[in-house]
Amino acid sequence: MAKGIKKVKKAMELILQALNEEYGLDLSDPNFTETPDRVMRAYKEIFAGLDKTDEKIKEIVSKSFPSDYDGIVLAKDIRAYSMCPHHFLPVEYSIDVAYIPTKGGQVLGISKLSRIAVLLAKRPVLQEKLTKDIVDTIMSIPGTQGAAAIVRGRHFCMIMRGAKQPESVTTTSSLAGVFMTKEDAKAELMQLLKLSKL
Repeated sequence: MAKGIKKVKKAMELILQALNEEYGLDLSDPNFTETPDRVMRAYKEIFAGLDKTDEKIKEIVSKSFPSDYDGIVLAKDIRAYSMCPHHFLPVEYSIDVAYIPTKGGQVLGISKLSRIAVLLAKRPVLQEKLTKDIVDTIMSIPGTQGAAAIVRGRHFCMIMRGAKQPESVTTTSSLAGVFMTKEDAKAELMQLLKLSKL
C-alpha cells in the first residue's frame, strides 16, 4: 500500500482522538474500531482522479472510432461526486458534456464523455476548475472542433454548515472551439440541452 494513503489512516486516527479530547467522543464504541481503515479505503476511491490522471485520460480517449459524423455529441446528466478543496465536504454533480468531431475523423466511444467527467471530479477541486478541465481535456483530442461542459453542483459545505442552503445549486459552464466562435453551433447546443430527454 502506498505511503501516502497510509497517512490518511493515521490522520483519521488523530481526528477521532481530537474529537474525543474536545467533545468526549466515545472511542470505545465498536462503530469506530475500523473507521480509520474505512476512511483510508474510501479516500483511495474518492480521490482516484489524483492518481496517474494523465495516463488514465490517455487510455480513455484512445478508444475512438472512425466516423463521418460532424454534428454535436451530447452526454447529459452525468452523475459525479467530488470533495470541495476548502472544507473537504462532498459535492454532488450533474454534468452535461458535448463535443463536435471533425468529419472523416474519430468519435469517442459513448461512455467516454462520462468517464472523463467522473474521473476529473474525483479530486479536491473547485467546480469552476473542474468545468474548464473537462472542456480542455476534450479539446485536446485531435480533430475536436468544439467542446462544452455545463456543471451543476450541490455543495455540502453550503448544505451542512455556513449558509445552510439545502436547495441551492451552483451552475458553471465552459465553452471552447466552435461553441465560442459560431453562434449557430452554440444555439444548437442550447436547444439540445433543453430538448434531450428520453
